[in-house]
Amino acid sequence: MTGMNTEDPVPVDPQLASALAARAKMERLLAAPTPFANDDGSPIPEVTAAITATGLPRHEYMHGVVAALTATRVIVPVAAHALTDSTGAATSHAVHANDASRDAATLAVDLPDGHIALPVFTSAAAMSAWRDDVRPVPVDPHRAAAVACEHTDQLWVLDPGTLDLRVPRPAVVALAGGEDWIPSWASDVIQSEVRAQLETVDGVTGVAFAPGETSELRVFIRVDASQGMPAVAAALDGCQRIMVNPAWGELIDTIELCPIPA
Repeated sequence: MTGMNTEDPVPVDPQLASALAARAKMERLLAAPTPFANDDGSPIPEVTAAITATGLPRHEYMHGVVAALTATRVIVPVAAHALTDSTGAATSHAVHANDASRDAATLAVDLPDGHIALPVFTSAAAMSAWRDDVRPVPVDPHRAAAVACEHTDQLWVLDPGTLDLRVPRPAVVALAGGEDWIPSWASDVIQSEVRAQLETVDGVTGVAFAPGETSELRVFIRVDASQGMPAVAAALDGCQRIMVNPAWGELIDTIELCPIPA
């Protein structure tokens, strides 16, 4: 008779097994060939120049940052260990092999305005300043934008924890579609559509545009004041109802309405 092993198998902790499986998947992801295999996570000079050009007007600054990011790679975070839920308990976390951007969506950031954004970084050092329990993975910005559109509110937050720069939704949407971002303050097509809708409001006699100081687009509305302030208030209310339509979201990030009684 052959000998038999009568010892019971050692039970494996499910949380440990899940964490080990996730780590193994992450190691395969990081070992997989990528266009950025030799990227050491250092800041890219063109991007650094763009984000430090804070003396520019807001609209020029943001346009320059987006252009610089589009032409290079960005870095997204991949969880290095099992994550925890809101109670602090360990949860399983499966890395999406060959798609670090999708994995980064599990680490989406809550913005002060209530929106959710994909965390995107300019360097490994910037990511380490944010969290030391994630690993940097360089990715194509178009893929990171596509994931932001699928899994967040179509937003990036650049270098959260240090720069905390909210990248405009229309820029992320354009990048996800492989298109150049034309800001609303530079787009005749967008301005023509806005003008056509606002000029349907009783009392509006003219519409003009400029880059915003605290928003993407400033809209000047000339309102006929000859019928008194109640009529002016009604016209402005009509304009506001038009501009809060969510359909503008992929075309214009934020808007300032500037009435000019005439």
